[in-house]
Amino acid sequence: MERISEDQIAQLVHFVFARIPDTAPLQGEARRTAMALRLAANKQIAAVRFHRTSAPQHAAETELHAAASWNLLVALAQIWHDHPDFPADAAMETFEFDCESPLSTTAPRNASRQR
Repeated sequence: MERISEDQIAQLVHFVFARIPDTAPLQGEARRTAMALRLAANKQIAAVRFHRTSAPQHAAETELHAAASWNLLVALAQIWHDHPDFPADAAMETFEFDCESPLSTTAPRNASRQR
């Protein structure tokens, strides 16, 4: 695999959110824990989506944060790695891809000159 596709992002996001319980019926520490998981997942997803929609000239500025966010989202999903709906083809950390910028929507410009 060369790059992380929109489909992989959607699979991972859907899987993680489906595992985090709704906070309304929860109380006390369980409620705070569910809220913290949902907040963490939301922040990671926002960073990935921001990077993917950023102008190419800003990609270098957002790429490291997006990669760390994606990898944390994968780690959250790994909690449920034995679930029958686990999206194994989406839950891959950025270093498992065969390119320098797996979260980018296009290949980096001048990539051949940088090597």
